[in-house]
Amino acid sequence: MGNHNNYPNPRENPYRLQAQPKEKNVPIDQQTTRIDFNANRICPSCGKIISLKHNFCKFCGVDLSGLRPMQDADRTMRELAKTALTDPNADVRKDAVDTLGDFGEYEVLGVLAYILLNDPDENVRKEAADELGDLHHIISLDILAKALKDRSPIVRKEAIEGLKKIKKKNKPEKREKPHELTAEKREEVEDKKESELVKEQQTEAENLIPADEAQKEPDSEEENEEEEEAERFEEIEREDDDYYRI
Repeated sequence: MGNHNNYPNPRENPYRLQAQPKEKNVPIDQQTTRIDFNANRICPSCGKIISLKHNFCKFCGVDLSGLRPMQDADRTMRELAKTALTDPNADVRKDAVDTLGDFGEYEVLGVLAYILLNDPDENVRKEAADELGDLHHIISLDILAKALKDRSPIVRKEAIEGLKKIKKKNKPEKREKPHELTAEKREEVEDKKESELVKEQQTEAENLIPADEAQKEPDSEEENEEEEEAERFEEIEREDDDYYRI
């Protein structure tokens, strides 16, 4: 689970304020100095060292095939990672962790996870939790959850902030519910429904007109013209008859 010195006795109250020892030049764990990025990688989910050949973590079972190991990083990043892991001065390690996070590359997730669980200095662990939260990768949720049991309250607090950042960043987009629509959007929706209703009514009205009636309309106009012509002819004949009678 990491450096046991970073975690309190489960029988004691972990939230009880106690004087924290100065940890500026605490010796680094010997296992940390033996990490070889050409042969090993660090699982970003549990912080354990595994073989570079493994695509699945043998400790937590997480699929790592989609994440590039530190071996694939450039030389500058690898040197910074070694400094963050092995430098005897806590301030130097903290600055190295900060710089690794600023790169924004997922290759550093495993290194940050290992530092979060194993570094003897609380400020370095806090910085690692901060950078994991800023990278927003969902695979870091488990390691930050483990850090909630850290002996240091500042580390626990930063782990909470990191979890919040990742959850917020990876939260699916919320669809607007009808009652949450703005007045402008509601008006647009109503106008669209009204226009569609008018079109439907027009279509229904056109379908109700029989085809034979639609064809009769031009014929009826011709018949009216013929009737008017006949009436004018009859009127002319009547005028002629009246003339001859005179």
